[in-house]
Formats: sequence, C-alpha cells, structure tokens
Amino acid sequence: MKFGAILVVAVVAFIAAALQQALAPRISFLGARPDFPLLALALITMNVDRVPGLLCGFFIGLLQGALPTANLAHYIVSRTLTGYLVSASNQLRLHPSAPIVFATVALATVFGQTVWMFIAAPGNIGAFLGDTIGTAVVNGVLAMPLNVLLRKFLGPPKSS
Repeated sequence: MKFGAILVVAVVAFIAAALQQALAPRISFLGARPDFPLLALALITMNVDRVPGLLCGFFIGLLQGALPTANLAHYIVSRTLTGYLVSASNQLRLHPSAPIVFATVALATVFGQTVWMFIAAPGNIGAFLGDTIGTAVVNGVLAMPLNVLLRKFLGPPKSS
C-alpha cells in the first residue's frame, strides 16, 4: 500500500470509530443498527491485498476494542480474521457491482460477529444473531454507495 492509501485507511477507520461511538447508538433501521467499523473494514479490505487486509483488520479491531465498554482482544481477533477473509476473496476477481458489494459486506458482518460471538458468548445468543442479521443488511445497504466513494481513493481492487 502506498502512503496515500494508508492515510485514507487511517482516516476512514477513525471516522468509522467516531461514528460508532457517537451516531450508531442513536440510529436504527427497523431495529437494526449499523456497525461502522465493521462496514469500513469490509469496504477497505475489498480493495487491498491479504497482508494489508490483515493489518487493517487488526487496526480497526484495536480501534473498536478501545471504545468504552468494549473488550479489546475479542475485537482484534474477530476483525483481523474478517479483514484477511475479505481481502483473500479478491482472488475470485469478482466485479464489485452493487449486489457483490452488498453480499460481501453483509457476509463479512455476519462472519465478524459470529467469530466475536464464539470468543465472547453473549447472554442471549438468539437475540444477538437476530441483531447480527439486521446489522448485516444495514451495513450491506450502506456499503453500496460508500464503496464507489472509497474506490476513488484506494483504486481498483488488488489480488495477490
């Protein structure tokens, strides 16, 4: 990754963390709340190689885990694995059309939250899974227009 791309990733990650802290608790779509750091992670790693995807996952997990009342290790592990998986999916060389972006971000959200669930089991797993599915849909919808903007800064997706 070039310095400009690293700077874009850092700015996007910090904005996502700030939005998660300030805005996410106040908004919901049909009861589902967005997960801005996970959304940013999926969008960024759709446009980078595996190693930068792994590092982005670690960095975003660190940021999200550092937020108040969060557990650092759970977020770092789940987001690092998610970043690697999404960036590795670039090997498929799929054109990032709106349905592909929606599906990738929604599946990345489900995967990241499921890994998090296995590391730190929530009290009510059924409600957690329901919230995860809702968040996946919201993140997928938000990802479609945001991907167009982010690709202007990061360039076309890379594959290893």
